[in-house]
Amino acid sequence: MDESMKKTWQFLRMIIEKYPVVLAALVIYVYYLITSVNFFSHHAEKKNFVDYIMQFDSLFFLWISAAALLQVQKLRKTQKGDEERRRGLERVLDRQQIYSQLVNDITALLQDNVNNPLAVISVTTQEMRRKFDQDTEVRRWLDRIDGAMHRIHHTIRDLQAYESQKMMESTHELIKAQTATYQRP
Repeated sequence: MDESMKKTWQFLRMIIEKYPVVLAALVIYVYYLITSVNFFSHHAEKKNFVDYIMQFDSLFFLWISAAALLQVQKLRKTQKGDEERRRGLERVLDRQQIYSQLVNDITALLQDNVNNPLAVISVTTQEMRRKFDQDTEVRRWLDRIDGAMHRIHHTIRDLQAYESQKMMESTHELIKAQTATYQRP
């Protein structure tokens, strides 16, 4: 029995939250019905205009209350949407922070494991150029080594730029999606 009451209460609460206008209309209708029955049960009494106003004056209060209820429901819904949007943006920022840390770790790894050996190779090729300045074949080999080092260096730099650009684009897309979700009626 207790479980069925909980389910009934949850169902009624869901209906009230989803359709507050129906609840307000039902309350106003029941009040109007009760006051009308009361009014017509005393139909033999002589009434003036003030009596009519006094009989149904609470109806205006109920309309105002219903309008206030609808505004409160709308405010709660907006507040809930703002909270969800804020949580979504926090998740996006957390994800981007993790992604940024990952890119920084990869960059540091590349700096240590690739750029340092490239610097040693570059210094060695410069020394070899000075020693074998007259030998064209050795200079050609050294030019090939330098060209390959520059390609590796540019590839690492492009990879870092690509990762940064990708992170910015994904942030922009996620924020745009969050904003579009927020702006739905």
